[in-house]
Amino acid sequence: MSGLAGWADFQRDLTTERGVVLAQLGTLAARGPDGEDLWSSPHAVLGCRHGFVGGGPRLVVAYGDAVVVALDGRIVNAASLRTELSGYGRYTRIGDDTDLVGHAYLHWGDRFADHLEGAFATVLWHPRVKRLILVRDRFGTRPLYYHRTDEGLVFGSEPKAVMAHPQVEAVANTASLRELLASTATPGSGILRGLHRVFPGGQLTFDRDGMREHRYWRLAAAPHHHALHTTVGMVRELLEASVEKQIGDDTPGVLLSGGLASSATAALAAAVLDRWRARPLRTFTAGFPEVGPVLPGPMRGLEDRPHAAAVAEHLGTEHLYLPLCPSAHTDPTARGSAVAAQQDTPVAAPQFPASLRMLCRQVSRHTRTVLGGHRANIVFANTAFGPVTGDAGAPPTGSHMWSAMPGGRMSSRGLGTGLFSPGLLDELDLAAYRADTHLTDVAAAPRLSGESPLERRMREITYSTLQGRHELATMLDDGASSIEGVDLRSPFSDHRLVEYVFNVPWAMKRFDGRPQTLLRAAVCDLLPDSIMERPPSPFPIGRHPGYGVFLRRRLADVLADPGSPVLPLLDVTAARRLIKEPIVTARTWIDVTNMEMALQVNRWLEQFSIRLAI
Repeated sequence: MSGLAGWADFQRDLTTERGVVLAQLGTLAARGPDGEDLWSSPHAVLGCRHGFVGGGPRLVVAYGDAVVVALDGRIVNAASLRTELSGYGRYTRIGDDTDLVGHAYLHWGDRFADHLEGAFATVLWHPRVKRLILVRDRFGTRPLYYHRTDEGLVFGSEPKAVMAHPQVEAVANTASLRELLASTATPGSGILRGLHRVFPGGQLTFDRDGMREHRYWRLAAAPHHHALHTTVGMVRELLEASVEKQIGDDTPGVLLSGGLASSATAALAAAVLDRWRARPLRTFTAGFPEVGPVLPGPMRGLEDRPHAAAVAEHLGTEHLYLPLCPSAHTDPTARGSAVAAQQDTPVAAPQFPASLRMLCRQVSRHTRTVLGGHRANIVFANTAFGPVTGDAGAPPTGSHMWSAMPGGRMSSRGLGTGLFSPGLLDELDLAAYRADTHLTDVAAAPRLSGESPLERRMREITYSTLQGRHELATMLDDGASSIEGVDLRSPFSDHRLVEYVFNVPWAMKRFDGRPQTLLRAAVCDLLPDSIMERPPSPFPIGRHPGYGVFLRRRLADVLADPGSPVLPLLDVTAARRLIKEPIVTARTWIDVTNMEMALQVNRWLEQFSIRLAI
């Protein structure tokens, strides 16, 4: 785990501008708590904050001074790449993963990313031709942002690192607010004006000829020729291989909820460590104490504990239950850095990333590397958030991560929008924005000739879900784990596994009519029946009896301060009415998300000195 930052400019002498990139790196200290490296030249400065995971430098000058490389993440096929490159005779002293990336570029040129596998973001500078290259892994597991200046390009692992550059003005416009309030993360969008994310599977090149970006990898449609039993066996084989690659040379723990995906991850990881005669697998479960009656909405606490304990006993893991404190959601220090821990992005339900962050903080006392079952619901087309309906003209019901949260009255505009100005919401037209985004995804979805209408529609829905929803979930997971110095790895994001499952026919994916059928069948011999039959449940976020009152007080403080930057965006009358009304149990969840979104947007505008231009 590392943090990358830098600057390229062909009209300035950057040898005197090292301090600018050092300031950028300072914003990424949590991503690389063990130190920093900086390399500078007249037209490019590359910096890297580095951590403990991986055991080698994160910024290297490879093969003499032929190329400079900074890397965040891991190359999981490093061993086979070293063997392949060594066989060509020139590359006999390849060091760690960062050095390997440089040698891969020197050998394969612009096609080097085709040969890399893993969860990574990397930046290369080729001094001889004065070329900067930015690359993200196929599923964008590691973040990488950039912003064009008049004559150059600024980049960073998180928006805050880019915004720290003096030539970058942080501006939120109408498009920014649409993206925020639609609760999505359109691939390529960085929310702020002029800020962009390198696409998942994307490669950006910047040189004297300008900037070019292409996708070196995309999901492709392919005929599926395997029978059901062979398909189940292939899913098992691909998942086993992915878990083993994610373990690598480390001995990570597993975040174990007792759900199907995390339990499968734990079972396969335990088998790998047993085969290697390593120490027993360590597993970690989070939970909150239940306080008072259960309220509408997904705010829950202790349900995971008995299921996770059953899995841990079944597998013989070293298991720890890590109790989390519900009052952490009202802790001033945690709330002050909450938006920064979400890759600088306000969300309507910050309790979810905040709970993951609390868990990672406790886990970091035991290990700095963990595997998780996250992304399995997306890869295996789990529609736990509601039924999949609709035609190609609109997003399917339940395809959005917040769309079917229970809890009474919710603004028809979307979750968390209830306190924003009706005039602003009319201008933003979030329903049309979601529909347009979905149609864009549908148009880009790969197809097979001769598919039935149902198969084509389900392929479109799966592809669309792997775009904005996947990108947002990845952003939040990376932010919550990296700020606590934890390397969170996802075996379910392996591109070979995703490619294979994507092309399995829908009837086979749901051959027993339930979500995650293929995954359940692939690991049925590894887990107790109670776990195999457990329905999906969201990450625990707990409840605190004073949470709603606390949010009302914070919102009152914002309304009372005429300098609060969010005020021009709010329906102040509705906000004041909510503060004064008695708490209504039936709509607790919706009121909480409305208040949290207003408070988070205010903190975002304030913390990063963002100027509104709407």
